[in-house]
Amino acid sequence: MKFIIGFILLFVSIFNVTGQEMVMDHSHMPINVPTNAKIPALSLHLSKDAMSGYNLTLQLQRYELMPPPEGFSMADLMSATISPSSGFIEGHAHLYINGVKIQRIYGENIHLPDSLFKSSVNTISVTLNNHGHMYWVAKDKKVVATLYVDQDKTPFVTYIFESFPIKKINQ
Repeated sequence: MKFIIGFILLFVSIFNVTGQEMVMDHSHMPINVPTNAKIPALSLHLSKDAMSGYNLTLQLQRYELMPPPEGFSMADLMSATISPSSGFIEGHAHLYINGVKIQRIYGENIHLPDSLFKSSVNTISVTLNNHGHMYWVAKDKKVVATLYVDQDKTPFVTYIFESFPIKKINQ
């Protein structure tokens, strides 16, 4: 009897995983920057807001940041979209705080309320994504920037990681 119950539980768990895979979340899948497009660059700047929280600025190069176009199915949005005018890939960004996805980003500036942060060290990460929510990859690296923030220290940004940082004009 225990064998039969064990077999049934195993069957149900396998079937359940298969069902979950059929409705997979594509936001955790990579998409390569096309060979005919330049690799986008992303850096982050964080400043304290005058009222509360922080202001995050995305500094971008070779990337068209925008909301997904209307009237397309998710299947249509899974591939790369390249701007005909600039030749840069198009997409949006995802904001993560302490590893939790907070929201999509369609513009270069965003306010981060204090309620998103815990005491001690926090991480603010931004990934660049296609309109199907897949994250961009170039040279086997995710296009991502992360700030480590400790509100009790000066300066409060204690470490910066950027896989493809922007190039300063005076460098």
